[in-house]
Amino acid sequence: MNVLTDPTTRLLSRWCDLPCSPIASSIARRWVTAMLASWELPLSPANEATIAELTSELVTNAVQHAAPPPPGSSGIRINVRAGAATIWLAVCDHDPTLPTRRAPDFFAESGRGLFLVEAQADRWGAVQHKNGKYVWFTLQCHGGRAAHETQPATDPPGCHEH
Repeated sequence: MNVLTDPTTRLLSRWCDLPCSPIASSIARRWVTAMLASWELPLSPANEATIAELTSELVTNAVQHAAPPPPGSSGIRINVRAGAATIWLAVCDHDPTLPTRRAPDFFAESGRGLFLVEAQADRWGAVQHKNGKYVWFTLQCHGGRAAHETQPATDPPGCHEH
């Protein structure tokens, strides 16, 4: 894990490697919650819960739907960034297939992940890169002006390091 702090933009960023297994979403939720708490951001309990839920949904999608990673590489990587007013989180995997949101079946046990992400995040999207893809969301959470970008100006460099 590494921390990058840019004093001109006050951007905090951290990475975490996760196993490609059913426990990944639980690890991711706890890690993101601890990381945001360590940055002492003024997040409401509702924002903390939303970030944890959306993180879990994206990681669960990567575990359930992405092609397995090549031998010797990390399964899934997540990147969380905090700027002046926005939390941005990306989940990177090796499968270049972009996710598609489908109409949810509210009686089914699964299949509502991207519906929930779209309903709760300010923005979300998916981007292919040479080593797979990353799926991201933003949530305006704390003081300052909201970011107008739909995603960071550059791909998260750690997604390419699987």
